[in-house]
Amino acid sequence: MTTERLQATDVSATDKRPRKGEGDRLSKLSRHQHIISQLAAAPTLRASELAAALGVSGETIRRDLMELQEQKLINRTYGGASRPFALEPTLTDRRAIMIAEREAIASAIADLILPNEVLMLAAGATTFHVARRLAASAHDITVITHDFAIAAALAVNSSIRVLCCPGRYHAAEGYVFGTQTIASINSYEANRAIVGATGISARGINDADDEAGAIYGAMVKRAAEAIIVADHSKFDQRALTVFAHWTDIDRLVTDRQPEGSLATALREAGTETIVAQR
Repeated sequence: MTTERLQATDVSATDKRPRKGEGDRLSKLSRHQHIISQLAAAPTLRASELAAALGVSGETIRRDLMELQEQKLINRTYGGASRPFALEPTLTDRRAIMIAEREAIASAIADLILPNEVLMLAAGATTFHVARRLAASAHDITVITHDFAIAAALAVNSSIRVLCCPGRYHAAEGYVFGTQTIASINSYEANRAIVGATGISARGINDADDEAGAIYGAMVKRAAEAIIVADHSKFDQRALTVFAHWTDIDRLVTDRQPEGSLATALREAGTETIVAQR
């Protein structure tokens, strides 16, 4: 009888012991991966919700967020975390990646351009591919640019008239910027502005450089049609300055169909999406 009572007591004590949830068995690496993946789906997260989802204490989540911020994988906010701002790699590095995607985008742009059009072509790795494709296929157009490499790429086609904006030279990026550049852009009218971006999201089109963003925003305003060229790696990325909203943009030319909140924002703004075929 004594043995039976002892066994019953042991079972009862075991039943009342707190059971570990799935989150408690997650390693720190797994928790970090979960946080990063969640930020890919939502721009901000609350620490309390993360703690509940992972079955860990608020203190554990705060330590996780501190470590991820030190690794520059997130930005800590009051009560949670947000996606880190995108930073632009060097121009040389940018030109060495996503080449097939950018060439497809450039080809799709070239198909839109008609003879005698006036274009504004902003600086950037993707727009450089656009310039090279236009040099190979376009004729009798005028292109206004502030990027020296783009001007040189276009100049091999003698039927393309190239107008270069004045301004302060950015040695690392190879373009000019500043008040003179913007004043020059504002003195023109164009059929289309073709502009790249550091990132695009439901909130709008952004760039890591505020000076460059000011130029891109000016171009968007001076053209009858504004076109953003951006490959899928730019989707849902945020950067320092938002230079335009989707209501300002007529077309997005990209290599993959946008999804989620970005797709919703494009649809609500009436922005056409053209998916370039490789």
